[in-house]
Amino acid sequence: MMSGFFRVRNIVLVLPCIAVLLGLNLFESAWAAILLYHAVIVIYLVLTRRERSRTRLFQGWHRAIGTALIVVCACCGPLLVILWPVISNLNGGLSSALDSFGLHGTRWYLFAAYFVSIHPVLEELFWRDALAGGSRKISIPDTAFASYHVLVLVHFLKFPWVIIVFVMLTLVSWLWRRIAEHQQGLAIPVFSHVAAGLGIMTAACIIAGG
Repeated sequence: MMSGFFRVRNIVLVLPCIAVLLGLNLFESAWAAILLYHAVIVIYLVLTRRERSRTRLFQGWHRAIGTALIVVCACCGPLLVILWPVISNLNGGLSSALDSFGLHGTRWYLFAAYFVSIHPVLEELFWRDALAGGSRKISIPDTAFASYHVLVLVHFLKFPWVIIVFVMLTLVSWLWRRIAEHQQGLAIPVFSHVAAGLGIMTAACIIAGG
């Protein structure tokens, strides 16, 4: 049974990339991409709920570590605004690029709210709990987490920066996973992930409106 579980687990690591590819390249919709991706997560969490231990979602908080990581993750917003003229590969601006994926007007603001609230919770339950494993080193799930982001980033960033962000996301995934294991809870990864999402969405609003 366990060997079958791990085979399924390895297949599941590829599904986020497939979901993003279908959503962005076939349907040309950011909503389709994120909802297909989240459907993969929810189905996997439901099907494997008896196969794995349960990490408590909002437990494991540590004031110093949590606060420091929230501040660091929130800083990705201002950093993105500062670096955007250097790292962007867009000719028509961010607003038109977002519009090409169906993100305009109310749809954009709803997507941003969803991205900041629901998205981090589902991702942490999936990557830092259900697929986490016990390795102290960077593992395949850490690189898989970073890999699906690449399929999004290539639409917005110059290639060398895509690689840099991939490496950074792999390290962040590893750090969040190790913190969750050490603290026996997902509170710090969830709240710092929310901070990162809020920073990114705020930066996107500033850049698109500029």
